[in-house]
Amino acid sequence: MKTKGVLLLFVMLLSASMLFAAGGKEAAPASTAGGIGTPESPVTVTYLCKDVDPITDGEQLGMLEKKIEEGMAAQGTYVDLVILSAPTGSYATVVPIAFRTGQINPDLIYFQGNDQPLAQEGLLEELTPYVEKSTNVKAIMADHNKAAMANYPYLMWLAPARVQIPVMRADWFARLKSSKALLENPTVDNYYAMFKEIKDTGMAKWAITTDGGILKLDSVFNHAFGVTATIVQENGKWVYSVATEANKNKLAFYAKLYRDGLLDNEYVTKTWETMEQAFYEGSAAFVSGTSGDVVNVYNNKMKDTQGVELTVLPPAKGASQAYQSIDVTKESRGFSINAYSEVKDAAWAVLEYMAGPEGRILDKLGLEGIHYEMKDGKYVLTERFPSWWAKFWPTMNGLDTSKVDGEVLSQAALDSLDAATEYFAPDTNVLLPEDLLPLKDAMDKLYREYSTDIIRGVRPVSDFDEFVAKWNAAGGQKISDYLSTVL
Repeated sequence: MKTKGVLLLFVMLLSASMLFAAGGKEAAPASTAGGIGTPESPVTVTYLCKDVDPITDGEQLGMLEKKIEEGMAAQGTYVDLVILSAPTGSYATVVPIAFRTGQINPDLIYFQGNDQPLAQEGLLEELTPYVEKSTNVKAIMADHNKAAMANYPYLMWLAPARVQIPVMRADWFARLKSSKALLENPTVDNYYAMFKEIKDTGMAKWAITTDGGILKLDSVFNHAFGVTATIVQENGKWVYSVATEANKNKLAFYAKLYRDGLLDNEYVTKTWETMEQAFYEGSAAFVSGTSGDVVNVYNNKMKDTQGVELTVLPPAKGASQAYQSIDVTKESRGFSINAYSEVKDAAWAVLEYMAGPEGRILDKLGLEGIHYEMKDGKYVLTERFPSWWAKFWPTMNGLDTSKVDGEVLSQAALDSLDAATEYFAPDTNVLLPEDLLPLKDAMDKLYREYSTDIIRGVRPVSDFDEFVAKWNAAGGQKISDYLSTVL
């Protein structure tokens, strides 16, 4: 691993080459007496985010850059925003590696995981001082954002809690005899009865499908079986809940769903694209999607393909009732500021502007003349609006919808946000030291193997005890010993 001094030199050289490629501009000083930059010499801020690529969407992103620059300039802050393309490959994997090695050097960088080692190495800026001095960001932070920032101040993601919310076609749900009982008392048995009716009546080939894993199922059923946190106490010691008796009982239920033909028997090979296709085409009746924007996409696509909207369903009720517990140890994704950036104040100013009233309109409603038109002081959404998505802060906080003519979010999406709030459960995990992370990765791989085999009937449920023994040998015991020192 390079020393910080070598890395800093590499970063400075690469930054210069990137700016030359962007047009030969040199970065202006980070600030002047009157604020940040000047009209004649704006501060260059480079930005990298997943799926925000000037190569594939250069025209609209160029317009977005200009609008942000003009809006900030009107407030006396002068920046030259440069949106960068990500390296080829899986974003979550390649971007942290490329950042560590100096292949990329953005001032603002979005991570979708694997950022913790970078923070531990001092490559990411602590954001707490910026938040404390902010006006706009502070105003739109939700409680779970604040909790995550307090625990891990290197990553910020101003979005609704990433809760997987179960949905199905509203017309199908209304036809089911079991739907009334489910809404009145959403027990595991009543969920099973609804799935069984879907299958037995031929409404769909599969009652429920998912995208290769069981996280979307877990959001519905974890709490009902007593899997209420990532780390729990069992037999007097701290352990990961996936290796507990409660999780064994949950997997036995999933195995029953699979065996009875209610859980898509092809779920292991499903991607999110094929999962969604099965849902829209009607071969599967029930899926889970992230509250807010993703449920909105599901709802709008179902309207386009089947002419019907979706209904939002509650989490199963049992030992507890909530959707998946939201880890507030740290954000799972979000924006960081490069600790070696020479324009940190300007980089933060971009985030602050996009959290303010003008930025919220731009981020959530898109570009005038494309995604909305101005008529009589109203933002009138166009047919192209559904193609737009926020490039900074997905939250609805701070957006004045009274001035919007059109549907920013569908009723199903709004219902999903309300449900996520009603059935919210916080979960504080433990950030493991870097030497334990490889052990945890191996343990997670072991769990995926055993849980998949148990659900599909390749292994009996009794093999869960064998899994626990291997889990502990692979690092579970060592990590439990560590947890006892910090909890």
